[in-house]
Amino acid sequence: PATFTGQDPRRVAEPPPPLDPGLLLGEAELLAAPPPADANTAQSGPTEPDAAHPPVRSGPVTVVAKVEPSSAADEARRRRRLARTLGGQFVLFWQRQSRLRRIGYASLTGLVLLVAVVGVLSVVSPTTLGLPGREPSKLGLEPVTDSFGLGKDVRWTHADDKAFDFRFMSPTRAVAVLHYQASNITKDEVNLSLNGVSLGWVPPDTAQTAERELEQVLPPGLLRRNENNQLLFDNALNPPGRESWRIWNLRLEVIPVPELPPDQLLASAREAVKAGARFYELRDVGAENLFNAWREYRSAWITLEALDDKPDLYEDVRERIAQISTELDHQCGKLMLEFQRAVQYRSRRDAVATLEDVRRRFPTTEHRCHNLALEKAYEHEL
Repeated sequence: PATFTGQDPRRVAEPPPPLDPGLLLGEAELLAAPPPADANTAQSGPTEPDAAHPPVRSGPVTVVAKVEPSSAADEARRRRRLARTLGGQFVLFWQRQSRLRRIGYASLTGLVLLVAVVGVLSVVSPTTLGLPGREPSKLGLEPVTDSFGLGKDVRWTHADDKAFDFRFMSPTRAVAVLHYQASNITKDEVNLSLNGVSLGWVPPDTAQTAERELEQVLPPGLLRRNENNQLLFDNALNPPGRESWRIWNLRLEVIPVPELPPDQLLASAREAVKAGARFYELRDVGAENLFNAWREYRSAWITLEALDDKPDLYEDVRERIAQISTELDHQCGKLMLEFQRAVQYRSRRDAVATLEDVRRRFPTTEHRCHNLALEKAYEHEL
Protein backbone atom coordinates (compact mmCIF):
# COMPACT_ATOMS: atom_id res chain seq x y z
CA PRO A 1 0.00 0.00 0.00
CA ALA A 2 1.10 3.57 -0.77
CA THR A 3 0.06 6.88 0.78
CA PHE A 4 0.11 10.05 -1.35
CA THR A 5 0.88 13.30 0.44
CA GLY A 6 1.16 16.75 -1.04
CA GLN A 7 0.01 20.35 -0.82
CA ASP A 8 -1.33 22.77 -3.43
CA PRO A 9 1.00 25.75 -3.49
CA ARG A 10 -1.85 28.06 -4.67
CA ARG A 11 -3.82 27.46 -1.53
CA VAL A 12 -0.78 28.27 0.53
CA ALA A 13 -0.48 31.63 -1.23
CA GLU A 14 -4.25 32.62 -0.73
CA PRO A 15 -5.02 34.70 2.40
CA PRO A 16 -7.53 33.25 4.87
CA PRO A 17 -11.18 34.36 4.31
CA PRO A 18 -12.42 37.33 6.50
CA LEU A 19 -14.57 36.54 9.49
CA ASP A 20 -18.29 37.55 9.33
CA PRO A 21 -19.39 39.34 12.58
CA GLY A 22 -23.11 38.80 11.75
CA LEU A 23 -26.11 41.30 11.61
CA LEU A 24 -26.53 44.09 14.03
CA LEU A 25 -29.67 44.44 16.12
CA GLY A 26 -32.64 45.65 13.92
CA GLU A 27 -30.86 45.07 10.62
CA ALA A 28 -32.73 41.86 9.96
CA GLU A 29 -36.02 43.62 9.31
CA LEU A 30 -34.53 46.07 6.90
CA LEU A 31 -33.07 43.44 4.70
CA ALA A 32 -35.23 41.71 2.21
CA ALA A 33 -35.48 37.95 2.14
CA PRO A 34 -33.05 36.43 -0.25
CA PRO A 35 -34.48 34.90 -3.42
CA PRO A 36 -34.74 31.13 -3.54
CA ALA A 37 -31.66 29.43 -4.76
CA ASP A 38 -31.79 27.88 -8.21
CA ALA A 39 -30.75 24.31 -8.26
CA ASN A 40 -29.14 24.77 -11.65
CA THR A 41 -27.27 27.83 -10.65
CA ALA A 42 -23.67 27.20 -9.79
CA GLN A 43 -22.79 28.37 -6.37
CA SER A 44 -19.83 30.65 -6.34
CA GLY A 45 -17.25 30.31 -3.72
CA PRO A 46 -15.67 27.40 -2.14
CA THR A 47 -17.66 24.28 -1.32
CA GLU A 48 -17.19 21.82 1.44
CA PRO A 49 -15.18 18.88 0.29
CA ASP A 50 -16.76 15.47 0.36
CA ALA A 51 -15.41 13.54 3.28
CA ALA A 52 -15.77 10.28 1.44
CA HIS A 53 -13.83 11.39 -1.64
CA PRO A 54 -10.95 13.72 -0.78
CA PRO A 55 -9.66 15.82 -3.69
CA VAL A 56 -6.45 14.91 -5.46
CA ARG A 57 -4.17 17.84 -5.19
CA SER A 58 -1.77 18.88 -7.92
CA GLY A 59 1.93 19.62 -7.50
CA PRO A 60 4.99 17.55 -6.51
CA VAL A 61 4.12 14.15 -5.07
CA THR A 62 6.24 12.03 -2.75
CA VAL A 63 5.73 8.24 -2.85
CA VAL A 64 6.55 6.38 0.36
CA ALA A 65 6.71 2.57 -0.01
CA LYS A 66 6.06 0.43 2.98
CA VAL A 67 7.93 -2.90 2.84
CA GLU A 68 6.36 -5.59 4.84
CA PRO A 69 8.89 -7.58 6.96
CA SER A 70 9.53 -11.14 5.80
CA SER A 71 7.41 -13.63 7.56
CA ALA A 72 8.55 -16.82 9.29
CA ALA A 73 7.28 -18.82 6.30
CA ASP A 74 9.53 -16.85 3.92
CA GLU A 75 12.52 -17.43 6.18
CA ALA A 76 11.78 -21.14 6.31
CA ARG A 77 11.55 -21.30 2.51
CA ARG A 78 14.91 -19.52 2.21
CA ARG A 79 16.56 -21.96 4.59
CA ARG A 80 15.18 -24.97 2.73
CA ARG A 81 16.46 -23.53 -0.56
CA LEU A 82 19.97 -23.02 0.89
CA ALA A 83 20.03 -26.47 2.44
CA ARG A 84 19.81 -28.10 -1.01
CA THR A 85 23.40 -27.16 -1.97
CA LEU A 86 26.75 -27.56 -0.25
CA GLY A 87 27.47 -23.87 -0.49
CA GLY A 88 24.10 -23.03 1.00
CA GLN A 89 24.71 -25.42 3.90
CA PHE A 90 27.98 -23.63 4.58
CA VAL A 91 26.17 -20.27 4.56
CA LEU A 92 23.62 -21.53 7.06
CA PHE A 93 26.37 -22.95 9.25
CA TRP A 94 28.31 -19.67 9.10
CA GLN A 95 25.25 -17.59 10.00
CA ARG A 96 24.58 -19.68 13.11
CA GLN A 97 28.09 -19.03 14.50
CA SER A 98 28.97 -16.22 16.86
CA ARG A 99 31.46 -13.51 15.97
CA LEU A 100 34.17 -15.06 18.13
CA ARG A 101 33.76 -18.46 16.50
CA ARG A 102 33.89 -16.94 13.02
CA ILE A 103 37.23 -15.34 13.82
CA GLY A 104 38.53 -18.66 15.14
CA TYR A 105 37.40 -20.62 12.08
CA ALA A 106 38.91 -18.04 9.72
CA SER A 107 42.26 -18.13 11.55
CA LEU A 108 42.34 -21.93 11.51
CA THR A 109 41.58 -22.02 7.77
CA GLY A 110 44.35 -19.55 7.02
CA LEU A 111 46.83 -21.60 9.05
CA VAL A 112 45.89 -24.81 7.20
CA LEU A 113 46.32 -23.12 3.82
CA LEU A 114 49.72 -21.77 4.85
CA VAL A 115 50.91 -25.22 5.94
CA ALA A 116 49.66 -26.73 2.68
CA VAL A 117 51.52 -24.16 0.56
CA VAL A 118 54.75 -24.70 2.51
CA GLY A 119 54.37 -28.47 2.12
CA VAL A 120 53.91 -28.23 -1.64
CA LEU A 121 56.92 -25.94 -2.02
CA SER A 122 59.07 -28.29 0.06
CA VAL A 123 58.08 -31.35 -1.97
CA VAL A 124 58.31 -29.84 -5.43
CA SER A 125 61.94 -29.16 -6.36
CA PRO A 126 63.00 -25.90 -8.04
CA THR A 127 64.05 -27.91 -11.08
CA THR A 128 60.53 -29.30 -11.47
CA LEU A 129 59.07 -25.81 -11.21
CA GLY A 130 61.52 -24.49 -13.78
CA LEU A 131 63.22 -22.24 -11.25
CA PRO A 132 66.99 -21.79 -11.02
CA GLY A 133 67.16 -22.96 -7.39
CA ARG A 134 70.19 -22.52 -5.13
CA GLU A 135 73.64 -23.69 -6.13
CA PRO A 136 74.95 -26.53 -3.93
CA SER A 137 78.08 -25.67 -1.97
CA LYS A 138 78.20 -28.45 0.67
CA LEU A 139 79.13 -32.11 0.39
CA GLY A 140 77.80 -35.04 2.38
CA LEU A 141 76.93 -38.70 2.16
CA GLU A 142 74.17 -38.03 -0.38
CA PRO A 143 75.39 -37.41 -3.96
CA VAL A 144 75.26 -33.92 -5.45
CA THR A 145 73.98 -34.65 -8.95
CA ASP A 146 74.33 -31.08 -10.29
CA SER A 147 77.22 -30.36 -12.64
CA PHE A 148 79.84 -27.61 -12.27
CA GLY A 149 82.46 -26.17 -14.59
CA LEU A 150 82.31 -24.56 -18.01
CA GLY A 151 80.83 -25.70 -21.30
CA LYS A 152 77.99 -27.89 -22.54
CA ASP A 153 75.65 -29.64 -20.08
CA VAL A 154 77.03 -27.63 -17.14
CA ARG A 155 74.40 -26.61 -14.61
CA TRP A 156 76.46 -24.07 -12.65
CA THR A 157 79.12 -22.18 -14.58
CA HIS A 158 82.55 -21.80 -12.96
CA ALA A 159 85.30 -21.04 -15.43
CA ASP A 160 88.10 -20.83 -12.84
CA ASP A 161 87.30 -23.01 -9.81
CA LYS A 162 84.58 -24.50 -7.65
CA ALA A 163 84.76 -24.96 -3.84
CA PHE A 164 82.78 -27.29 -1.57
CA ASP A 165 82.54 -27.27 2.23
CA PHE A 166 81.95 -30.26 4.50
CA ARG A 167 82.28 -31.25 8.16
CA PHE A 168 84.29 -34.36 9.01
CA MET A 169 82.49 -36.06 11.91
CA SER A 170 84.03 -39.29 13.20
CA PRO A 171 84.50 -40.48 16.78
CA THR A 172 87.48 -42.67 15.80
CA ARG A 173 90.29 -42.53 13.30
CA ALA A 174 88.81 -42.64 9.80
CA VAL A 175 89.55 -41.91 6.18
CA ALA A 176 87.25 -39.86 3.98
CA VAL A 177 86.90 -40.78 0.30
CA LEU A 178 85.59 -38.36 -2.33
CA HIS A 179 83.54 -39.95 -5.12
CA TYR A 180 82.87 -37.91 -8.26
CA GLN A 181 82.69 -37.97 -12.05
CA ALA A 182 84.57 -35.69 -14.45
CA SER A 183 84.73 -35.08 -18.19
CA ASN A 184 86.21 -32.69 -20.78
CA ILE A 185 89.45 -32.61 -18.80
CA THR A 186 92.95 -32.95 -20.17
CA LYS A 187 96.14 -33.91 -18.36
CA ASP A 188 97.26 -31.48 -15.64
CA GLU A 189 94.26 -29.23 -16.18
CA VAL A 190 92.14 -29.40 -12.98
CA ASN A 191 93.86 -29.56 -9.61
CA LEU A 192 92.14 -30.88 -6.46
CA SER A 193 93.14 -29.51 -3.05
CA LEU A 194 91.99 -30.03 0.55
CA ASN A 195 92.21 -27.15 3.00
CA GLY A 196 94.76 -25.44 0.78
CA VAL A 197 96.98 -28.51 0.25
CA SER A 198 97.13 -30.03 -3.23
CA LEU A 199 96.00 -33.65 -3.57
CA GLY A 200 96.90 -34.02 -7.23
CA TRP A 201 95.31 -33.65 -10.65
CA VAL A 202 91.92 -34.88 -11.81
CA PRO A 203 92.49 -37.82 -14.22
CA PRO A 204 92.05 -36.94 -17.91
CA ASP A 205 89.27 -38.34 -20.10
CA THR A 206 89.25 -41.95 -21.24
CA ALA A 207 87.00 -44.07 -23.45
CA GLN A 208 84.77 -44.81 -20.43
CA THR A 209 84.52 -41.22 -19.19
CA ALA A 210 80.71 -41.26 -19.15
CA GLU A 211 80.58 -44.39 -16.95
CA ARG A 212 83.65 -44.14 -14.75
CA GLU A 213 83.57 -43.00 -11.15
CA LEU A 214 86.66 -41.36 -9.70
CA GLU A 215 87.82 -41.71 -6.10
CA GLN A 216 90.13 -39.51 -4.11
CA VAL A 217 91.23 -40.39 -0.58
CA LEU A 218 91.33 -37.41 1.75
CA PRO A 219 94.37 -37.93 4.02
CA PRO A 220 93.53 -38.08 7.73
CA GLY A 221 96.38 -35.70 8.50
CA LEU A 222 94.75 -32.93 6.44
CA LEU A 223 91.23 -33.40 7.75
CA ARG A 224 89.98 -31.20 10.57
CA ARG A 225 87.85 -33.43 12.76
CA ASN A 226 84.53 -31.89 13.85
CA GLU A 227 85.38 -28.72 11.96
CA ASN A 228 84.70 -27.22 8.56
CA ASN A 229 86.83 -28.47 5.65
CA GLN A 230 87.07 -27.23 2.08
CA LEU A 231 87.64 -29.01 -1.22
CA LEU A 232 88.67 -26.95 -4.22
CA PHE A 233 88.63 -27.88 -7.91
CA ASP A 234 90.89 -25.37 -9.67
CA ASN A 235 91.24 -25.20 -13.45
CA ALA A 236 94.86 -24.19 -14.05
CA LEU A 237 94.14 -23.11 -17.65
CA ASN A 238 91.32 -20.69 -16.79
CA PRO A 239 92.01 -17.80 -16.87
CA PRO A 240 93.34 -16.63 -19.24
CA GLY A 241 91.80 -19.49 -21.23
CA ARG A 242 88.19 -20.58 -21.53
CA GLU A 243 88.69 -24.34 -21.53
CA SER A 244 85.61 -26.49 -20.92
CA TRP A 245 85.51 -28.84 -17.94
CA ARG A 246 82.79 -30.59 -15.94
CA ILE A 247 82.39 -32.39 -12.59
CA TRP A 248 79.21 -33.96 -11.17
CA ASN A 249 77.83 -36.69 -8.86
CA LEU A 250 79.99 -35.73 -5.90
CA ARG A 251 79.65 -37.46 -2.53
CA LEU A 252 81.72 -38.31 0.54
CA GLU A 253 82.33 -41.67 2.16
CA VAL A 254 83.76 -42.01 5.66
CA ILE A 255 85.62 -45.28 6.31
CA PRO A 256 86.95 -46.11 9.80
CA VAL A 257 90.52 -47.45 9.85
CA PRO A 258 91.97 -49.63 12.59
CA GLU A 259 94.14 -47.85 15.10
CA LEU A 260 97.07 -50.30 14.89
CA PRO A 261 100.82 -49.93 14.86
CA PRO A 262 102.35 -49.32 11.40
CA ASP A 263 103.68 -52.87 11.05
CA GLN A 264 100.27 -54.37 11.74
CA LEU A 265 98.63 -51.98 9.27
CA LEU A 266 101.13 -53.04 6.61
CA ALA A 267 100.50 -56.72 7.31
CA SER A 268 96.73 -56.21 7.05
CA ALA A 269 97.17 -54.45 3.71
CA ARG A 270 99.29 -57.29 2.33
CA GLU A 271 96.62 -59.84 3.27
CA ALA A 272 94.01 -57.78 1.43
CA VAL A 273 96.26 -57.62 -1.64
CA LYS A 274 96.63 -61.41 -1.70
CA ALA A 275 92.86 -61.88 -1.44
CA GLY A 276 92.30 -59.39 -4.24
CA ALA A 277 94.75 -61.20 -6.50
CA ARG A 278 92.93 -64.50 -5.94
CA PHE A 279 89.55 -63.01 -6.78
CA TYR A 280 90.94 -61.36 -9.90
CA GLU A 281 92.28 -64.69 -11.21
CA LEU A 282 88.76 -66.13 -10.83
CA ARG A 283 87.00 -63.14 -12.40
CA ASP A 284 85.62 -65.28 -15.28
CA VAL A 285 84.33 -68.00 -12.95
CA GLY A 286 81.94 -66.03 -10.76
CA ALA A 287 79.98 -62.89 -11.70
CA GLU A 288 80.95 -61.09 -8.48
CA ASN A 289 84.65 -62.03 -8.39
CA LEU A 290 85.81 -58.95 -10.26
CA PHE A 291 83.94 -56.75 -7.80
CA ASN A 292 85.38 -58.69 -4.85
CA ALA A 293 88.90 -58.18 -6.24
CA TRP A 294 88.27 -54.45 -6.50
CA ARG A 295 86.92 -54.34 -2.95
CA GLU A 296 89.96 -56.16 -1.50
CA TYR A 297 92.44 -53.91 -3.26
CA ARG A 298 90.42 -50.93 -2.13
CA SER A 299 90.58 -52.14 1.48
CA ALA A 300 94.34 -52.41 1.19
CA TRP A 301 94.49 -48.91 -0.21
CA ILE A 302 92.45 -47.45 2.66
CA THR A 303 94.61 -49.27 5.20
CA LEU A 304 97.80 -47.92 3.65
CA GLU A 305 96.37 -44.41 3.72
CA ALA A 306 96.53 -44.57 7.51
CA LEU A 307 100.31 -44.79 7.33
CA ASP A 308 102.28 -41.59 7.39
CA ASP A 309 105.13 -43.15 5.40
CA LYS A 310 103.75 -44.89 2.32
CA PRO A 311 105.55 -48.16 1.35
CA ASP A 312 106.17 -49.29 -2.24
CA LEU A 313 103.08 -51.47 -2.00
CA TYR A 314 100.96 -48.32 -1.97
CA GLU A 315 101.69 -47.47 -5.62
CA ASP A 316 101.14 -51.07 -6.73
CA VAL A 317 97.74 -51.10 -5.06
CA ARG A 318 96.77 -47.81 -6.72
CA GLU A 319 97.65 -49.19 -10.16
CA ARG A 320 95.66 -52.38 -9.60
CA ILE A 321 92.65 -50.39 -8.41
CA ALA A 322 92.79 -48.18 -11.50
CA GLN A 323 92.95 -51.22 -13.78
CA ILE A 324 90.09 -53.10 -12.12
CA SER A 325 87.98 -49.94 -11.85
CA THR A 326 88.23 -49.51 -15.63
CA GLU A 327 87.02 -53.06 -16.17
CA LEU A 328 84.14 -52.59 -13.75
CA ASP A 329 83.10 -49.34 -15.40
CA HIS A 330 83.14 -51.02 -18.81
CA GLN A 331 81.06 -53.89 -17.44
CA CYS A 332 78.57 -51.49 -15.87
CA GLY A 333 78.22 -49.49 -19.09
CA LYS A 334 77.58 -52.65 -21.10
CA LEU A 335 74.83 -53.77 -18.72
CA MET A 336 73.19 -50.35 -18.78
CA LEU A 337 73.09 -50.46 -22.60
CA GLU A 338 71.38 -53.85 -22.44
CA PHE A 339 68.86 -52.44 -20.00
CA GLN A 340 68.11 -49.47 -22.24
CA ARG A 341 67.65 -51.79 -25.20
CA ALA A 342 65.19 -53.90 -23.22
CA VAL A 343 63.24 -50.79 -22.22
CA GLN A 344 63.22 -49.56 -25.82
CA TYR A 345 61.73 -52.84 -27.05
CA ARG A 346 59.38 -52.94 -24.06
CA SER A 347 60.67 -56.27 -22.83
CA ARG A 348 60.00 -56.21 -19.11
CA ARG A 349 61.46 -59.69 -18.63
CA ASP A 350 64.80 -58.74 -20.23
CA ALA A 351 64.94 -55.48 -18.28
CA VAL A 352 64.39 -57.25 -14.96
CA ALA A 353 66.95 -59.94 -15.85
CA THR A 354 69.55 -57.28 -16.70
CA LEU A 355 69.05 -55.47 -13.40
CA GLU A 356 69.37 -58.76 -11.54
CA ASP A 357 72.67 -59.35 -13.34
CA VAL A 358 73.83 -55.89 -12.23
CA ARG A 359 73.03 -56.74 -8.62
CA ARG A 360 74.98 -60.00 -8.85
CA ARG A 361 78.05 -58.33 -10.30
CA PHE A 362 77.82 -55.28 -7.97
CA PRO A 363 76.32 -56.69 -4.75
CA THR A 364 76.91 -53.67 -2.47
CA THR A 365 76.57 -49.90 -2.65
CA GLU A 366 80.33 -49.45 -2.60
CA HIS A 367 80.26 -49.17 -6.39
CA ARG A 368 78.16 -46.65 -8.26
CA CYS A 369 76.65 -49.27 -10.60
CA HIS A 370 74.69 -50.89 -7.76
CA ASN A 371 72.99 -47.58 -6.93
CA LEU A 372 72.41 -46.91 -10.63
CA ALA A 373 70.52 -50.20 -10.95
CA LEU A 374 68.33 -49.28 -8.00
CA GLU A 375 67.52 -45.93 -9.59
CA LYS A 376 66.58 -47.57 -12.90
CA ALA A 377 64.37 -50.11 -11.17
CA TYR A 378 62.57 -47.36 -9.29
CA GLU A 379 62.25 -45.17 -12.39
CA HIS A 380 60.67 -47.95 -14.49
CA GLU A 381 58.77 -49.59 -11.58
CA LEU A 382 60.58 -52.92 -11.95
